[in-house]
Parts: sequence; structure tokens; C-alpha cells
Amino acid sequence: MERLVNRSLLTILATLLVAAVVAPEAARADDVVERVVVRNRKHTTWQKFEVTPTVGFTLTNRMVNHTNFQLGLAYNLSETWALELRPGFAIGSLTDVGKQAKSATYEQDPFGTGSSSAQVTDFKDMWTIQWQALLMPRWTPIYGKLNLVTELPIHFQAYLTAGGGAVGLQRESIVYCQNGLPENGAGRPGECTNYLDESKATWAAAGGGGMRFFLSDAVLLRLELFDIVHPDEYRADFRRRDAEQEGPGSEPQAGRVESGLTNVLMFNIGASVVF
Repeated sequence: MERLVNRSLLTILATLLVAAVVAPEAARADDVVERVVVRNRKHTTWQKFEVTPTVGFTLTNRMVNHTNFQLGLAYNLSETWALELRPGFAIGSLTDVGKQAKSATYEQDPFGTGSSSAQVTDFKDMWTIQWQALLMPRWTPIYGKLNLVTELPIHFQAYLTAGGGAVGLQRESIVYCQNGLPENGAGRPGECTNYLDESKATWAAAGGGGMRFFLSDAVLLRLELFDIVHPDEYRADFRRRDAEQEGPGSEPQAGRVESGLTNVLMFNIGASVVF
């Protein structure tokens, strides 16, 4: 019995000794892999420039929609901080809802011949972005990898960005018509031929977040949610008959100006070249 106990004790001690030798080596191997893959980063952008063309599509299409094109020019101050300049331009147009509203609004008393006290209000959020110039600091706190298949790990960065700058806006009313009619109403056309058309440059704030996937050391795929906020202005409480007597392209006088904020939420997809 005593021999059996001694043998069991020797077996346990031998097992513990082997574990004490092997476990640190395995831990060191795992630590090397961890440091190479995550901590030391297989891919780095530190102190490098980036050029990122992107195309974006609006997600909140009520009256107008946008297709937005940007060119990101960035410098990575560190692995987690970068400063990016984003110039760009957009193509905006009325949505189907906007077109229907434009048609229906004018068909209802097209020349404002109803009660002289009847007033109408233009639609808000009708400005389309023509161009933008934004300065966007970027914070990238997360670096990791996804194992889509065992042999193909995808390294990625998750980031947040916020900043601001200037935008150029254009707005064509679907209610405010400037046909230049005489006060007696003679010579009225059968439809509105000169809707109020305005343009201006103003401030904008922007922010967003997304993921960047390393396709190689020098090329990344960017997927991003991006929101631009800018001022909104439109005419309220005016008689359309008064608006129609204004000359085409003249400064609008009827009614009063309402103001607010418009946010344009976009989904951007782009590719970054790092050098």
C-alpha cells in the first residue's frame, strides 16, 4: 500500500514539474502572438498620410436626397489620433415624396385666389448640399482582428470622428412662386415657372463613426455613418398671391423667415491609401 501511495505521489509531482516547465513556455508563445497581432499591431498608420475617396448616400430621405462625394486628406498623429480634411461635393434632388408634394401643393389654389387671409408655409429641410469643406479630428481607440476563416484574419480599426467647417447650400421652393404677375392678375400663366431659388454658404457641424478594414499595409476599406448638420431657413405664413407678384429671382418679401437645423445622415463607403 505504501508503495502505491509513493508511486501516485511521484506521478503527481512529475506531472506538476512538467506543467511548470511547459506552461510558461506556452504562455510566452501566446504573449508573443498577442503582442504581434494586437499590441504591436500587424498594420500601422502612425505618422503616415492617407488619401480616402468616399461616396455616401443619405439614409433619411424625406423631401430631398443626396449622393455625396468626399476626398479625405489625413495625417495620423499617432496610432489613435488623426486629423482629416474632407472637401467634397454632392448631387441633390427631390425625392418622389417631394415631387408629389410640389405637384399637389400648386394644384390646390394655384394662383392664391382663395380667401385673402389664407396663408401657407413652405416646407422645411429643403436645402441640398452643393459642396463641403470639413476638418475632422479622428479618434481610433480599438484595434483588433476578425477570423472570417482560420487562414484569413482581417485586421480592423473602430473610430469616432467629429468636427465642422463650411457648406454650400441650394434650395428651390416647391410653394413660393415668383411669376412676376401684375397686381390685377392679368396675364397669369397656367403654372408656376419661377419657384424661389436660393443659395448660400454657411457653417456646418459633422460627426460619425465607423470601421476601417486592412486589405494590406497600404490599403484600407472604410464603412461609416456620417451626419452633417447645417442651418435651415424657409418662408412661413405668406399669401401665395403676394409671392407671385414678385419678380423672378428677386429677394423674397412675403411672409416671415423660419429657421432651424437640418441634419443629413449618410452611409459612406470608401478606400484609404496609406503612405
